[in-house]
Amino acid sequence: MPFLDISPLELIALLALAVMLFGPDKLPSAVQGLARTLRQFREFTRNAQNDLKKELGPEFQDLELTDLHPKNFVRKHVLGPEDGDFREIRDITDSLNGEIRSAAEGARRPLAADDATPDDALYRAPAPRLAAGERPPFDADAT
Repeated sequence: MPFLDISPLELIALLALAVMLFGPDKLPSAVQGLARTLRQFREFTRNAQNDLKKELGPEFQDLELTDLHPKNFVRKHVLGPEDGDFREIRDITDSLNGEIRSAAEGARRPLAADDATPDDALYRAPAPRLAAGERPPFDADAT
């Protein structure tokens, strides 16, 4: 896991900024205070998660808070392992995607003469060119 997506150059710049802000004498105590605060925060979140598991009961003992994130929840429960409960949903979505792809490919192919309907000629015919100074047709009911 990357350290907050910080490149080595950015890390060096942050260290130089910390030395300039706190000075070389106060920097070790500032780092110790930050580390202490992070430890307390981790302990607080760990205790809160344990309390939540205890209150929810034994059926939620394997609960991970990261599993409650919507992206992870869908990945785990809907797009889960092949033998999961949602295999039918995946089969349906795969078949629908296949139908959509085949319909899109069918729409791309040119119509054969025997496939054409009388209305198709209207859509394939080029629009008539307007004469110089002629205004395009306007439908007041359509606007």
